[in-house]
Amino acid sequence: MKAVSSVAAAALLVSVPALAGHSIQSTHGLYIGDNGATYPATGVNMNISWNESTFAAYASFNGIANGNTYAFDLVGSSVTAVTAFNVNGLWNIHRNGVLICGGCTGSAYGLNASVGNGIKFYDSTYKFHFSAYVDARQDS
Repeated sequence: MKAVSSVAAAALLVSVPALAGHSIQSTHGLYIGDNGATYPATGVNMNISWNESTFAAYASFNGIANGNTYAFDLVGSSVTAVTAFNVNGLWNIHRNGVLICGGCTGSAYGLNASVGNGIKFYDSTYKFHFSAYVDARQDS
């Protein structure tokens, strides 16, 4: 019986990292910030997935504001912190397909928000920003 309990405990410990996985999506943007000016966001497509147990994260936000198209992408190998609430790392930010901030340090946060509530990203200088409502989330 003791051997069975040890096996069950080991199986539970191995499965714990899988319990820390999260994913959120949105097509409802709030704002995009460009050099400190903030504009309403439309045409939004946001996907963020992260796992604090494995330190893995993916984040992509695309949207339109003030007549420009924007893309904010987390450089995956640059992740410096992953929690249930935020992802810190380096980001590439494009305006109309042109890189305007390469390897910018920044954080997507408020990632524990429930459906209908907002999440945000700011770079470390607060020049660039995006925010969106959470449309769907999955936590395992």
